[in-house]
Amino acid sequence: MTPDEGHTATASEAATVSVLDVLEDYLTDKGKGRDGESGQYRRHADREVNRFVEFLVGDRPTSSVVFEELTVEALREYARYLSRQGWTEGTVQNYYAHVSGFCGWAAREGYLSGNPAQRRRAKEPLPEDTGRKSGEQQAWSTEQRDQLLSHVDEHAHEAVDDVATDRQAALKACRDRALVYVLCFTGVRGAEILADDGDDRRGRDGLRWADVSLETNSIQVLGKSGKWDDRPLPEPAVPSLERVRSVLEPSNDDWPVFTTLDYPTLLEAFTQAMTARGYDPSEVEAIRHEKVTEGEASLIELPAEYDVAPPALTTHGARTILKRLTDEAGIDLDDKHGYLAPHGARRGVGEVLVRAYGHAEAARYLDNSEEIVREHYSHIEAGELADRAEAAFAEHDQGNQGDRTTDSE
Repeated sequence: MTPDEGHTATASEAATVSVLDVLEDYLTDKGKGRDGESGQYRRHADREVNRFVEFLVGDRPTSSVVFEELTVEALREYARYLSRQGWTEGTVQNYYAHVSGFCGWAAREGYLSGNPAQRRRAKEPLPEDTGRKSGEQQAWSTEQRDQLLSHVDEHAHEAVDDVATDRQAALKACRDRALVYVLCFTGVRGAEILADDGDDRRGRDGLRWADVSLETNSIQVLGKSGKWDDRPLPEPAVPSLERVRSVLEPSNDDWPVFTTLDYPTLLEAFTQAMTARGYDPSEVEAIRHEKVTEGEASLIELPAEYDVAPPALTTHGARTILKRLTDEAGIDLDDKHGYLAPHGARRGVGEVLVRAYGHAEAARYLDNSEEIVREHYSHIEAGELADRAEAAFAEHDQGNQGDRTTDSE
């Protein structure tokens, strides 16, 4: 039962509304894109609220869970349940926060008298939220960056030499090299240049060649704010993009810069595009068999021949690539990731810029506020202040030593 449109529900009526009956309203309010039907936050919130409902429901149908069941005691038990799943402290806090966010929205909509998830008793079983201190998060160091760049350079150059015999391998090596260079030098967020399966907006479907200007050293991305921005493309990254384009030979500028090379994914996308044009599935299979099986072309060449843009590399796919490249380059990391993660490249760029030009300039480059950059890189400022303090003490002590020598004379 839901309150009728135009009718102000009483507290007792609101308390008996099914949680799942209004969940879609919450997800729409929090979603992105047309009609609020996409976005990573929406997807995660949907998963976590449903997890909470399933925890409450027991042997009943999930639709029977109503708002009067969302008590402080219920939230306390759920916090205890999350804490026992073996997840990290941050993960437990994050999952609980999604449920709390829904409860807060429900209170504002009149389904709850307040947010029970924020009561101290409800949150007591949660692990302590110590937070991540500045400098603790991964940032690619100069040595790591140089080692990874050297590896992808060498591998790409070797593969390009054999492009006539194995174009697929050359494309893979050049794509990987371009991905590393763009992450290393632009500081873009992975979501700004890679595809997000949960977000269908243009700009979250992978960087396109139409978004790249090698002449003006810039790329256009859909920023975190939801607005399109021009971002710098430093000169060191340009040759890698020129090379991958020459090997890929996209038939038009709508092709993604970083394409997936996963065989099943390429085949599925090609089949769907061709059947949408009226080809029978058997005809598509015949084309694939003729061109690929008999060696006349690799699968990546079919999209170009038939003007079908291949799918863009996803954020998950990029992380898989970076795990492989980190291992191949012989780079050992002892952090929780164990490989050079995309966000570590962005933080590495931030480290360089803050040290060289200060927080304000780094904030402009990274598309962040100066306040956030100061917070994220406060360890740099603390270290510089420590050096100044050391020099000040040394100068002070030297002066005092001179005074004491004069007095003794």
